[in-house]
Amino acid sequence: MKFVKFTFALIVSMSFSLEVFAQNIDINTPINIPSRKLYFAYGQTYKVKLDRTFSRLAKEGFNNFYFVGIERQFNEKILNIQSVLLIGTLKTRGNRFNTLNNYAGAIKMRIMRQSEKLSKSDFSVHTGINLIGRGDVWFPQIEDLRYAWDIYLGAGWSTSIRFRISSELFVQNDFDISLLGILWRSHNNGQQLSTEEIQLENGIIAAALETPNFSHPLNTQYIDNSLKLYNVVSGKFYMYYNFNLSYSYLKLPLVKKGYELTNSIGLTYRF
Repeated sequence: MKFVKFTFALIVSMSFSLEVFAQNIDINTPINIPSRKLYFAYGQTYKVKLDRTFSRLAKEGFNNFYFVGIERQFNEKILNIQSVLLIGTLKTRGNRFNTLNNYAGAIKMRIMRQSEKLSKSDFSVHTGINLIGRGDVWFPQIEDLRYAWDIYLGAGWSTSIRFRISSELFVQNDFDISLLGILWRSHNNGQQLSTEEIQLENGIIAAALETPNFSHPLNTQYIDNSLKLYNVVSGKFYMYYNFNLSYSYLKLPLVKKGYELTNSIGLTYRF
């Protein structure tokens, strides 16, 4: 119910901005003109996680979502760099022993080129690759030695589809999927004595990167799909509403999977 209310509030806020800030822009102007953009956004992420390190019970809860990005767009190419930070608590219904403090973040670079066959003046399709570093850390509020982590560094496939609805509105769909990389994970039971020894001798970074695993689609899946609705505020500023759906599935030695549903409101500055 909280997720529904939050989503409704964001949509109402975005609808209000459409009426108040809409400006007239020539609809014949191509959607892919060269530009540089800064992105800022804040919202709420509803997370559902299954992690056998802590139990077979799913953990869920709202996390704060912070987003900063920069984009350089040429006539046919796009270079996009973005960072995400998630902070919050995940709980298990009726079980206080599985309450987790959750911290997650990612830095992603997307390099894409426009498809000439599929693109038009008001519709464009870009495809390319992404380079990404991401991490998830869980700290149980009880039994502190059971914390765990997943740190991923790799590359994948990206697409970006942009369509102009009117002179004031356009939508953008971004899709990213991981293909190859390295995944660092904690041991089967989370923090263990061997990890503690490495941490004491060489530091927390050495402990986190203790056991690397080759990552590929058969054992590691990270999928992100973002749908943004942009409203032109002026020649330099856009407001946007973003709904993002993320899915992760990590196999042995620990099975972890989950969903993230994010609603956020953002501001884009074009310069």
